[in-house]
Amino acid sequence: MARVIGNIMVQKRGIVSLGLLKEHMPLNDGDIFQVEAEQAWFWTKEWQEGEIEAGEDKAAGRIKSFESVESLLEDLDK
Repeated sequence: MARVIGNIMVQKRGIVSLGLLKEHMPLNDGDIFQVEAEQAWFWTKEWQEGEIEAGEDKAAGRIKSFESVESLLEDLDK
């Protein structure tokens, strides 16, 4: 999973604040940032909540790694 570098916040009147994310993007004031339709799912509230939850799980060490898909599936069956 990619590391989280910032949050995007939608403010009144649909104004978007990039916060720390802006430091990692080549954007200037007034630039237009387009989100392709195929990637719109990533910016949904539900997906972003999942990203936050996954980041918290990773930070807390609640992750596992597996040598193979078979060992992953065995662990899921437990």
